[in-house]
Amino acid sequence: MTRALWLMAACVLAAGCTDGTADRVPASQRPATPSAQQSSPQVRPSPVASVHSEGRTRVLEYGDLTVRATPESSGVRTEIEVANTYQRHATYSVRISIADGKGWTAYNRFWLQDVPPGKTGRDDAVIGSRDMGPVPQVPKIYVDEFTPLVDRK
Repeated sequence: MTRALWLMAACVLAAGCTDGTADRVPASQRPATPSAQQSSPQVRPSPVASVHSEGRTRVLEYGDLTVRATPESSGVRTEIEVANTYQRHATYSVRISIADGKGWTAYNRFWLQDVPPGKTGRDDAVIGSRDMGPVPQVPKIYVDEFTPLVDRK
């Protein structure tokens, strides 16, 4: 019996001394606020990376970005292309790293400026050099940064 009284007292203390009606505001007096879904900006889903080979070339597809890495004697020829899916001109800052998985790593920053809506911006560069050691024959591609800068006009 004593245990039951202690249990009831603990429940009353845990629930508080009131039934909570004093703190409640009737639904008709609550300010109307739009749902979070309506007020949130449109966010693109995170892309999923896909990697495959086309002969000696490794290809990484990541959302609107495609990167091709082909080993050459002087380094890894790296070609990028970005499809502008925005409704305004966009500039893209893209940093790509190429590695062999054993310590050889080199990177380059690409700037694709003023890509018109619906068009694709392209650039290429040789990343790394023989001076760094043997050029990776099966290069690993990493997207270190992908930043679209969309015109406000």
